[in-house]
Amino acid sequence: MKLSVSMITFQGAAYLKAQMDSILGQSIPVHEIIVCDDGSTDETRTILTEYAAKHPQIKLHFNEQNLGTVQNMQQCLRKTSGDIIFLADQDDVWLPTKIEKTLAFFQEHPDAGAVFSNASIINAEGKTQEDMTLWDIIGFPYAKVELADFERRVDNVVTGAGLAFKRNPELLQKDIPQLPGLLHDGWFGLYFAAKNALQANPEKLFQYRNHANQQVGGKIAERSQLLYFNYALYDGVPVMKDYKTWKESMKRLYTNLDLPYMNKAKIQEQIDLYAEYGKTYFQLRASLFLFIKAIR
Repeated sequence: MKLSVSMITFQGAAYLKAQMDSILGQSIPVHEIIVCDDGSTDETRTILTEYAAKHPQIKLHFNEQNLGTVQNMQQCLRKTSGDIIFLADQDDVWLPTKIEKTLAFFQEHPDAGAVFSNASIINAEGKTQEDMTLWDIIGFPYAKVELADFERRVDNVVTGAGLAFKRNPELLQKDIPQLPGLLHDGWFGLYFAAKNALQANPEKLFQYRNHANQQVGGKIAERSQLLYFNYALYDGVPVMKDYKTWKESMKRLYTNLDLPYMNKAKIQEQIDLYAEYGKTYFQLRASLFLFIKAIR
């Protein structure tokens, strides 16, 4: 069985070496590491060239023009040849048994077409950040993922940095839809969830780095605030079901100033956060229904 890693880079020199070393240091080595750089002007390409000279399994593609995250990942995946493909961010750190434990998970769940794992959070210096995991922050339910989960969440439930999937020619041939609020990991998650083939592994198999210059993801502090806010006000029940419910709940919250743990400034801060993430959420819902209509 051949194993591939697909990684896209852009201005990633600061943390790239740590990630490359963690992938090369796996207890079960991969057969190829495909890296597509999207026009970096820092030392990213120099670092990649140095690694490729020492490790022949690293294959590089340098874009002549910037394609953007989604199109760059799409072309990178199409260059892979493995039976199982692992997505990798340029700034995370894989634990040494990430490949090994993911393969074991696939063996234990033979019907799974894709699996994504949990992660611990580290800061720019590599120190553990927050007393919670990546899934805690997004409020993920630690269970098999169904299509309805995408509909209920404030954001996409699949983090591409933790995703691996069995080679799927149909998926690789399809162009990732250019839909608002939908990135490549959301597309892959929707695809496999629609086929009832998406599994979630609660093991923390990598370290998700939170820093100011992330290409995709991030905003851990804001997401943490939303998580704590949800738990405090609604006892862990997801807040947003539809736009009308969201507006009504915000109105009630803003006018109900007798809550002992809230003040008007804090409430306004949370409303602003919901306004930002609410846009993504409702765009994602619209994208979801367009997606379902397209594949069924």
